[in-house]
Amino acid sequence: MNNKRPFMYFLAVPVAVVIILFPELRISGKNAISYNMEGWSCLERGDHLRAIFSFRNALKENARYQKALVGLGYAYYEVEAYEQAVELFADSLKIDGRSHEALTGMGFSLIGLGKLNQALLYFNQAITISGEDLKAHYGIAYLYYVMGKMVWAERKIASILKVDPYHLDSLLLMALIKEDNGRLDEARGYTEKAIGAASENPKGHVAHGRILLQEYLKKDTSAYLPEAVHSLNSALSIQPNNFWANRLMGDISLITGSYAEAVEYYRRTGDIHQNGTVLYNMAVAQDRAGNRDEAMKTFLRAYKLTSSDSILRSRLEEFLVLHDYKIGHPVRTMFSNDHFTVAMEKEKQNLPDEAVMYLRRVLLLNPMNREARESLMAYYDILGYHRLYIDELKDMNRLYQSDRYRDRLSAEIIKRRNKLYHREGYSTEEPPRDVPVVLVMDFYPSTGLSQHIDTGHVFAGSLTFSLGQFGRMNVMGMRTRESFVAGLKTSPSCFEESLGKINELIKSKDLKAVDYIIYGSYRENGNSVSVECNIMDFHKGVIIGTVNLSEWGRESLPVLALRVSRRIYDMIPFTGRILKLKEKGVIVNIGLYDGIKPGSMIVLQKITGSSDDVRKIRKKYFFTVKESDTLLSYAEPIDKNDLDDVDSSDTVYPYKRRRARLID
Repeated sequence: MNNKRPFMYFLAVPVAVVIILFPELRISGKNAISYNMEGWSCLERGDHLRAIFSFRNALKENARYQKALVGLGYAYYEVEAYEQAVELFADSLKIDGRSHEALTGMGFSLIGLGKLNQALLYFNQAITISGEDLKAHYGIAYLYYVMGKMVWAERKIASILKVDPYHLDSLLLMALIKEDNGRLDEARGYTEKAIGAASENPKGHVAHGRILLQEYLKKDTSAYLPEAVHSLNSALSIQPNNFWANRLMGDISLITGSYAEAVEYYRRTGDIHQNGTVLYNMAVAQDRAGNRDEAMKTFLRAYKLTSSDSILRSRLEEFLVLHDYKIGHPVRTMFSNDHFTVAMEKEKQNLPDEAVMYLRRVLLLNPMNREARESLMAYYDILGYHRLYIDELKDMNRLYQSDRYRDRLSAEIIKRRNKLYHREGYSTEEPPRDVPVVLVMDFYPSTGLSQHIDTGHVFAGSLTFSLGQFGRMNVMGMRTRESFVAGLKTSPSCFEESLGKINELIKSKDLKAVDYIIYGSYRENGNSVSVECNIMDFHKGVIIGTVNLSEWGRESLPVLALRVSRRIYDMIPFTGRILKLKEKGVIVNIGLYDGIKPGSMIVLQKITGSSDDVRKIRKKYFFTVKESDTLLSYAEPIDKNDLDDVDSSDTVYPYKRRRARLID
């Protein structure tokens, strides 16, 4: 190993501060072994900052000291520096490939990065080498917990506690599971046992405070909050620089609106490790306090540390757009160019929906990007969306005013004469639409607490954006949504109240009618995000469908939003109506954008019989689409005589052919 490598693991803490806080670190005459022992002792007490400096000093004495590499890896893992921890455990395994401590540490760090399958392999390898390694067994239990397999996790923990009834991490994980299951009293019992088992370690107090905070967020019951604060303050009295106690106190301050206080708590965690998600939360606090310039700087610091964080990228893009930063702002330009590169990759991979989404994202950030507009126009042309194609061409001609676009626009206007929408008189304005209005609510964390403080809000914004590229629905825009969902909660304990507030807004005409509400929960871990999305018929109060999906990686959030959008698109029913009666058929206000193509079937239902006839019959009239445009279709009845029974403004439905199932 290069002797300069350990210096990569130095934390950015001013030397003067370190000397003042930890004068014992100036003591000379210690060797690598004594520094290493001191580091492990600090880890046992939960003093991560002292542990990091001790292990660093050990590696300065001996760059290939395997035990110190492992210890420093665990110290970094504890403060969420997962990528650095992976590097350290990898270096350790190069020295000793059969180190079960390093294999176990690698497993934990990979969980932090969301690489769950790889993590399981490392835990199993550690157990194969040393079956008595309770930390590796606990790692598998924790992995099950992260995956949402609570029964498996509980069984695994029970087997660990039979061997060691006071295994600290297992006790605290069991407390989390009990709290998730709504058994708060049992959860308290486990945290109290953990606190009694390791009174000098603040970990138990932190876990107890976290559980109470989660309970407060799930049930919106303020009674839990003072106790959570008390528990976290107990942890800080033991160890004032504790990473997790300061972080959770920052979260509480942010949630309760004490933004300056939140920023201060988050700053204290930076003395230990500059963590991307903590900086993200700090930026959110600064944004909500109205300090936009400071928020921008903090967002950029977070992005520099974790550029692969898809939630951070999406939140920063939203911040730039909603706060109206200039189109030429370097960050807007950077993200716009990145999205264009991704769009071209998706195009090569034959993923048109994803390519279109990223092209739309490019233009959201930089409407002047000519290449993106040209690419999007090409998709519209291929899909037959001539109205959208010619609208884009008009924008290009207005923006660039060149003969190139003027000539193309003239040619397309001539072609338009043969298009259905032009022949029927809808060139200057769109035909009336009858698609349902959809409102996306902020999602809530299923665990009550999230790594990024407002992931549910960011995902809802991404979902709103991705739904906009599909037909069949009128999705409330990002800015409008922002103004109406602020303060509305969707957790089970608050959802009914939020629905009531939406209803009041509609009655007061402050909000236009809503047909469907999209809401649900999410769970995040590292670069992995999972959602449970519900589609509710607002008029009937009935859930018509549920979507459960997960995604991981640097594009996890936008890709997940697009996948959920596709499912919603298929689930939400839509209707059209007859706009005009023609000699042989009808003009209806649904078209290619709604999935209606030539050859598609549409159906119209009518009740026949007089008003006093008890034998009323619901009759169906079937039509075949002969010509389809972006938002219009021309259809003819299968039975020509049916045309005499239909009227203008009659409602029509797309006809779904049912497939017979093969019976073995």
